[in-house]
Amino acid sequence: MPDNAHLSGLRRKKIAELVEERGAVAVRDLVEQFGKSEATIRRDLRKLGESGAVTRTHGGVMMRDTPAPDIPPDIPNEQRMQVRPDEKRRIGRAAIDMLAGGEVVFLDAGTTALCAADNAHLKPECCYVTTCLGVASRLRAQRIERFFVIGGAYREVNDSFTGALAIAALRSLSFDIAFLCCTAIDTARGTVAVRDEAYSQVQKEAIASSRRNFVIADHGKFDTTAFMRTAGFEELDGIVTNQELNRDILGRLSATKLEIVLA
Repeated sequence: MPDNAHLSGLRRKKIAELVEERGAVAVRDLVEQFGKSEATIRRDLRKLGESGAVTRTHGGVMMRDTPAPDIPPDIPNEQRMQVRPDEKRRIGRAAIDMLAGGEVVFLDAGTTALCAADNAHLKPECCYVTTCLGVASRLRAQRIERFFVIGGAYREVNDSFTGALAIAALRSLSFDIAFLCCTAIDTARGTVAVRDEAYSQVQKEAIASSRRNFVIADHGKFDTTAFMRTAGFEELDGIVTNQELNRDILGRLSATKLEIVLA
């Protein structure tokens, strides 16, 4: 049954409120939330864009409530690896130490995930899955017998795969635990975000496919901002970070249900 103007207006108002709350909303998420077809949701986005209430991106796939921010370009893993390397190595080791052995483990694409892969030999009986070529290379160097690389559209900036093929593969798998990298952890909003739209969708699928989800991030990622919201704290089980984390931030995290591991 087609919408009347009143119902359409109410739905668009709610969509605009979601955008204000999250910063960005995917078409697929709106389809699921409102029980409408993709064509209907896209019409809503077009109307909201024309009114100036939101800004549409990538042909209406994602939307947000402000003009495009001056988002600094992401830098390759090789350069990011030079930022707080000691902290990342400790976090990577702590993440692997959490494993009992025998789990199916998703390792994200990111420099801290590379450090986790460097320690995979400590739990060689686990099965590791990744979208990142660099992580796969390090697993191979560790002589890990069981690991899988998910393919798709290659993104050079973090040496990983995204897109429909990667998402379809993730939906067919099940993980015991996922270790996720990020650009920013907002303790005020209780959210985790990345810069890249395509990879945010990969992370969402990994989270949905995993029984337990831990963010692995050094202290510099806290209370900063990034464009694409990946998850709320309620979707996560914990955070593995370094012991240099600001005490005030640690206090705010302690008030949540998250398990906090300090390396």
